[in-house]
Amino acid sequence: MVPHLRVPHWRGAAARSAAAWPAEKKRRAVRLFVFGALVAVSCVLIGVATGLVEPTPVPVAEPRSPVEQVVSYAIRWRGPQSDPLITLPSGITVKSSNYRGVKIGDSTYYYNLAPRPSFDPLARGDLTEDQIRVIAVVGDAPNRVMIYTVKGESSSRGGPVDP
Repeated sequence: MVPHLRVPHWRGAAARSAAAWPAEKKRRAVRLFVFGALVAVSCVLIGVATGLVEPTPVPVAEPRSPVEQVVSYAIRWRGPQSDPLITLPSGITVKSSNYRGVKIGDSTYYYNLAPRPSFDPLARGDLTEDQIRVIAVVGDAPNRVMIYTVKGESSSRGGPVDP
């Protein structure tokens, strides 16, 4: 009998039993899985490196003291729900916390970012230094944040502020 030329014949092909085929299928499935996992991980790494995929932000613990809370408003934007943007008549868009202050309890705390542009009542000229009570000065210029209240408003400590 002459072997057909179009049918490949390998040595040991007859030695392969029907039981060998499932093991080969498993190996093939494992190779396919490993290849797919490598492609997926590569795609995620490329996406993160190019900025197309952003990691889920880690929630930031809420600061406890009024000074920490006001500083958190000053150093980052807390989103449109907590700190909506305001467009001033001049066309400049600012955070409402910088323009109207941060309400904590019964008090409104204002922050001034001088020497950087700031739109709080003191920077706008609506208040003078005699009308404010400085609560804290955090950091050094140019990253200084001065936190103050208006004299005569009740403080977060429970009583009226000295005039």
